[in-house]
Amino acid sequence: MPRKEATEKQCRVVVIWIDWYAYHIARFRGLLSAPELAEHTVGIELVGGVGVHAGLKFRQPLPAELPIETLLPEGNWQDADKFALARAVWSKLDALQPEAVLVPGYYTLPAIAAALWARLHRRTSILMTESASNDHVRQAAKERAKGLLLRCLFDWAIAGGKDHFSYLNDLGFPQDRVARFYDVVDNRMYRDGVGRLRAESRSEPGATSHSFLFVGRLSPEKNVQGLLQAWTTYRTNGGTWSLVLAGDGPERAATELLARNSGFGSDITITGLKSSEELLPYFASASCFVLPSTREPWGLVVNEAMASGLPVLVSDRCGCARDLVVSGRNGFVFDPYALQQLSELLQQIEDLGIEARSAMGASSQESIQAYSPEAFGREVARILVSPAGALTFSQEGQPR
Repeated sequence: MPRKEATEKQCRVVVIWIDWYAYHIARFRGLLSAPELAEHTVGIELVGGVGVHAGLKFRQPLPAELPIETLLPEGNWQDADKFALARAVWSKLDALQPEAVLVPGYYTLPAIAAALWARLHRRTSILMTESASNDHVRQAAKERAKGLLLRCLFDWAIAGGKDHFSYLNDLGFPQDRVARFYDVVDNRMYRDGVGRLRAESRSEPGATSHSFLFVGRLSPEKNVQGLLQAWTTYRTNGGTWSLVLAGDGPERAATELLARNSGFGSDITITGLKSSEELLPYFASASCFVLPSTREPWGLVVNEAMASGLPVLVSDRCGCARDLVVSGRNGFVFDPYALQQLSELLQQIEDLGIEARSAMGASSQESIQAYSPEAFGREVARILVSPAGALTFSQEGQPR
């Protein structure tokens, strides 16, 4: 099927991401689900090769029926000429003439170009952000300059949750111009896909074999080796569950070595990089999900695990922890540097029993419904039809 063309007549809103993963496509469909935005939203992908994670390609094929254009279809983000990409973004916005532009952050030349285009053309610029105060070491002078830049470039921001709202407030961004539900995934795909697999196996999650699951890059900030150490302590102290690490990255070799030397290597699985569809069997067979990151802007894999009906153990350095995890109800929050605490939580989850764990998983699945692509679409539509927004409407209810 030929790709649906983006046209000036069609376009009222443009959303830009560097390279589009499955959750970007889900967000885009969420925008199209809003009546005010349906048939009036266009996507721009900067590169079609390897994105911001050098050496690993997370990009998903773009559905042909969606109006999304890739500026450098064969390009990789690390190698791309950022000035050329910024010029290409500007040219594409000139051609489309949107009334609003959704911009991915404020730290790349193409993003700044998109925000400047909106400002100079008196269109609405909306920052999409996951930054929080504890992401990096912050310096006061730089933070003041950043706050001024954001207030100059953007009319609105849409963010994930409490940590991100607080940081925008610290930067002086008006809180009545901040929307939520940026960090969402295709809940329905995980719920239905995992439910189907469990039904086919005719077993409850973890009923016959139990495992803890991690999904993500094997990189220092994900703290996978810390998780492996905590799990080894848990097993040494009598724990019985296995450990599945679904991912790849720069620390894979070191992680494999640590697993072999743990004394429990036969109960550790390292799967390598998996697509969203390929991850469904792992979510279906897991008994609990663990994200031990020492730095994590949000942690969309927690959304995926919750949509899959799993209890979750989430580091308090993850941006989603304050919004998604209610300790004792659908999981627990922990300090990623306190490995003994994590080891004890692993044992606590095992000791709960299947009925209590199932109740936690059901609570996860219920609460994550609020964080849906449709919610993201409604928030953007709310911005654009507000008195300070971009879109005006005819008597027929269609954007002019």
